[in-house]
Amino acid sequence: MNLVPLLLASSPSGEHPPFYLDPHGFGLVFWTGLAFATVLLVLYKTAWAPLLAALDAREQGIAGQKAEAERLRAEAEKLRASYEDKLEHARREATAIIAEGEADRKRLIEDARHAAEAEAREVKERTQHEIGLARDKAVAGLQQEAAKLGLLIAQKVLAAELDANKHRAVIDATIAAYAAGKR
Repeated sequence: MNLVPLLLASSPSGEHPPFYLDPHGFGLVFWTGLAFATVLLVLYKTAWAPLLAALDAREQGIAGQKAEAERLRAEAEKLRASYEDKLEHARREATAIIAEGEADRKRLIEDARHAAEAEAREVKERTQHEIGLARDKAVAGLQQEAAKLGLLIAQKVLAAELDANKHRAVIDATIAAYAAGKR
């Protein structure tokens, strides 16, 4: 049986087409609904599964990207903490190096002060020793001169009369002569 002539046939009175072909009545709704259902059925059979699969894949991709972003954020946080630790360690080392340098500077100053004090003591001792030697030499020279002067006075006294006034005058003259000769 052929449906096309049946669908296209007009009503027996010739006025209106059958209800299922009426564009202003139920026919329009019927054919629109039938077309919609057919498209839905075709889409469900052909496109719905791939569309759901694509949506699931997209959801999994977004979840994977989110997990990757979380992992990268956690890794970045670890790196930041590691760099902060390294920076703090470097600061502590710099502080220790500065403190060590300050201690070395103080030690060098103290060593230089001790060396200067030791050298000053040595110079003082050497100078005192040289002064002592010069004093001893001067005393020895003075003793020799005093002995010579005493002998000279004794010679003059013995040569002169035994008068005390003459003795005194001879001693004074000898001392004056000796003093004048030394100048």
